[in-house]
Amino acid sequence: MDITGLLDSAFSGADANTRNEAERQLSEFANSSFGEYMVYLADVLVNESAKPEIRMLSALGMKNQLTAKDPRTRAQQSARWVSLAGDAKQKIKESSVKTLLGNDERMTTSVSQLVSSIALIELPRNEWPDLIPTIIEHTKAENSVTVKRACLLTIGYICESADANDPQILAQSNGILIAIVQGVQANEQSTKVRLTALNALINSLQFISSNFSREGERNFIMQVVCEATQADDSDLQAAAFACLAKIVALYYNYMSLYMEKALYILSMSGMQSEDQNVACMAIEFWSTVCEEEFEIAFNLHEGTETPQMNSYNFALYATKDVLPVLLKLLKNQNEDPEDDDWSVAMAAGSCLQLFAQTTGMYVVDPTLQFFAANIGSTEWRDREAAIMAFGSILEGPEVEHLKPAIQEAIKPILNLIGDPVLQVKETSAWCLGKIAEIALGALDLQNDLQPLLEGMLHGLKDHPKVSVNCCWTLINILEQLCKEANEQQTSVMSVYYETFVPALVQLTDKSDNDFNSRASAYEALSAFVSYSAFDTMPIIHSIASEVLSRLEATIAMQQQATSADARSQLEELQINILSLLTNIIRRLSNEVLSAADNLMTLLIKLLEAQEPNALIEEDIFLAISAVASAVGPEFMKYMDSFLPYLTKALHNIESPTCNTAVGLVADLAQSLGPQITNYLDGLMDILGRNLNNENAKRDLKPAILSCFGDIAGVVEAGFMPYMDVVANICTQLSTVVPEDSSFETLDYVNSLKEAVLDCYVGIVSSLNQKPELLFSYLGHIFQLIEQIAADIELSNIENTARSAVGLLGDIAAMYPDGQLRSMYSQDWVTQFIKKTRANLSFSQSTKDAARWARDRQKRQIA
Repeated sequence: MDITGLLDSAFSGADANTRNEAERQLSEFANSSFGEYMVYLADVLVNESAKPEIRMLSALGMKNQLTAKDPRTRAQQSARWVSLAGDAKQKIKESSVKTLLGNDERMTTSVSQLVSSIALIELPRNEWPDLIPTIIEHTKAENSVTVKRACLLTIGYICESADANDPQILAQSNGILIAIVQGVQANEQSTKVRLTALNALINSLQFISSNFSREGERNFIMQVVCEATQADDSDLQAAAFACLAKIVALYYNYMSLYMEKALYILSMSGMQSEDQNVACMAIEFWSTVCEEEFEIAFNLHEGTETPQMNSYNFALYATKDVLPVLLKLLKNQNEDPEDDDWSVAMAAGSCLQLFAQTTGMYVVDPTLQFFAANIGSTEWRDREAAIMAFGSILEGPEVEHLKPAIQEAIKPILNLIGDPVLQVKETSAWCLGKIAEIALGALDLQNDLQPLLEGMLHGLKDHPKVSVNCCWTLINILEQLCKEANEQQTSVMSVYYETFVPALVQLTDKSDNDFNSRASAYEALSAFVSYSAFDTMPIIHSIASEVLSRLEATIAMQQQATSADARSQLEELQINILSLLTNIIRRLSNEVLSAADNLMTLLIKLLEAQEPNALIEEDIFLAISAVASAVGPEFMKYMDSFLPYLTKALHNIESPTCNTAVGLVADLAQSLGPQITNYLDGLMDILGRNLNNENAKRDLKPAILSCFGDIAGVVEAGFMPYMDVVANICTQLSTVVPEDSSFETLDYVNSLKEAVLDCYVGIVSSLNQKPELLFSYLGHIFQLIEQIAADIELSNIENTARSAVGLLGDIAAMYPDGQLRSMYSQDWVTQFIKKTRANLSFSQSTKDAARWARDRQKRQIA
C-alpha cells in the first residue's frame, strides 16, 4: 500500500472527495492491520526526503491511534499497543525518538505528541526506561534550541495527561524537574526554550510535590519562576504568572514566606503591565489566592478541615493595595462593544467578585466610593466600570449591610439601561440581574419593582446583548418573588404577564439567535410559565397554542434545511421550543389530557424526522416524559407506538439519549403504575445488557440502577422475578474499587454506591408488606450502608445520608419483633444515625429521618 501517497492525498487532495477517500482508506488500514499501519507510518516519519507535511501527518496519524478523549476508546487503544509485537514497537519508538532529536523545527509539535502518547502507555507499565533519561540529556545547554524545545514539549505533554499519582512516573520526577528548571532559568539564551520549559513546569507541578516539600528545592523553583515574571518577553512574563497561580492552587500552605518576600510586589507590578496578557495572568494570581482562601474558609465552616488547612488571609491583607488597582483596571474595556475576548477589565471584574466572596465587607467602602465617583461621568468607560464594580461586590458581604447602598444605586443604574453606549447598557442590565438574583429583598418592591420591570421591557427591545441580560433579570425576579406562585391564585407578577409574555413571544419569533438572545427569551418565557399563578392560566394556554403551532411548522422546515449549518440552526430552535413546551406540560399537568393525542402525534412525528444520534432526541424524550407524568395511566394507549423509539434509544449506548431514555423508563413506571409490567421483560432485558456492556459510558450504570429502584417501588412483589439478578449486580457494583485516584474515577465509584442505595430503597419499599421475601438480601444492604457510613464524603452528602438512615428505619419497621437485633446492635449503626442527626448543615427532614431510624433501632435492640 502506498501510505505516502494516501497521506499526500489526505493532506492536499484536489477536492473534498479525494481527501475523504484517502482518510477512509487510512482509517480502514489502521483498523484491519494496526501493526503494519504503524510501522509504515514510522518509515514515513524518518524519511527526510518526504514532504514535511506528510511526515507531520504520519506522526499525528500514529498519535491518533494511541490516544483519544473517550476513556474506553483510550483503554482499547492502549491494550492494542501493548499487544503489538515487540520488534514493531521498538522500531516505532526508535523512529519517534530519532525524529524528536532530529533538529527539524517543523516536526517539533507533532512528534512530541507522538512520543508522549507512547510514553503514557509504557511508562506506567515500567517500560521504555531510557526515554526520560534520553529526553533529560537532550535538554542540556549544549543542545540546539529545536531539540531542547522538542524534549521539553514532550515532558509537558506527558505531565499534562498522566496520572499524578502513578508511581512509575513519580519516580522520574527528579529528572523531569531538573530538565525543566534548567530550561526556565535566565541563563537560557532562547526565549522559546524558556517559554516551553515554563509551560512544561505548569503541567508538571502535580508530580513534584515531594520536591516542593523540601525547602531548598522549593526555594529554587520559586526563584526561577519569580525571575521569569521580570523577563523582557511578555509571553514569558504571562506564563510565569500563570505558573505562580497554579503553584498557589497546589501548594498554598507553603506560600507565606514567598508572598511576603516577592509575590505581593511582583503581582502588583504585573497587574499594571501594559501588556494585556501579562496583566490578566497577574490578576489571575490573585483570583486563585481568593479561591483557595474561600475554599479553606468553607471547609472550616463545614467541619471538613485537615491538619494542614490554614488560611494566611492574603486576600484580606491585600485589599487595601490590590482593590484600588482592580477598580482602576475595570476601565480597560474592549473598544468594540461586540468583542467578547477576555480583557483586563473582565479579569479585574472576576477577581473583584472573588475578593468580595472571600473578604466580605472589606471591599464595600472602597467600591462604593469608586461607584459614586464614576457613575455620573461623561466618559462611558467610567460609567461602565462603576456599574461593573457595584455588581461585582453583591455576592459575599451581608445583603442587609448593602441594603442602603442598593436602594441608593438602583435608580442611577436603572437610568443607564437607556445609555447611548452599548457596553454601559449591557452591564447595567447585568448588574440589575445580579441584584435580582442576590439582593432583591434589599429593594423597596412597592416603589422599585415597577420601574425595574419597565427598564427590563425597554431592554428587551434593545441590542441582543442587552436583551439577554434582561431575560436573565426577569428569570431571577420570578424565581425570587414567585416560588410558591403555582399553588396560589395570584402573585405579585401576575399583573405583568399581559405585558411581558407578548414581548417575549415576539422576541422568540426572531429569525436569528445573535448572542443567544432568542434562546434567552425562550428561557424567560419558560420561567413565566413555571412560576405562574392560577389567574394567569389563560395566558399560559395561549403560549401553549403558539408553541405547538411553531413546533409543527419546524417539522415542515426539516426538508428545506439541506446544509449542515441550516440543520444545526433548526435543531437549536426546536430544542428551545421543546424546552418551553415541556415546562408548559408540567405546569398544566392533568389539563394536558385533552391535548395529549395531538401532543404525542407531534412528538413521535418529530422523532421520525430526526437523523441518528440527533441532539434533539433527548429533548423530545423529556417532553414525552412530561406528557406521561401529566396523563398518568392514560399514557398506556401511546406505549405501542412509542415503544420502538424507546427501545431503539436504550440500545444506542453511545448516545446521550440512552441516559435520558433510562430516566424515561423510570418516569413511565411512575406514570403507568403496575401496567408497566406488560413491557417489563423487554425493558429489563435491555437495561441488564447495558449494565454488562463494557462499552457503556460510566454515567449509564448509575442511571440504570436508580431506574431499577423506581420500577421495584411501583410493581412491588412483581419485581421478584428480577430480584436475584438485580441484587447480584448491586452487590458487585457496590464493591467496585477505584482504578485510579482521579476525581472522575472517585466520583464515578461514589455515584455507583449512591445508585445502588437508590435501588435498595425501591426494593425495600416494594416488599414492605412481604418482609420474608426481603430477608435474604439484608446482609448486602447493610454492607452498603456500612460503607456509606464509613465514607466521609458520602456520609456528608445530605440526600445519601437521608436515604441511608431512612432505609435503616424502614427495614427495622418491617421486622417489629427484633429479628434483626444483631444487625442493629453494631456500633457503626448507632454512630451513623447520631452523626446524621447532629449534622448542622442537614435539613430538618433529614434529621427527622435519623430520629425515626434511631427510634426503630432502639425497638430492635430493646
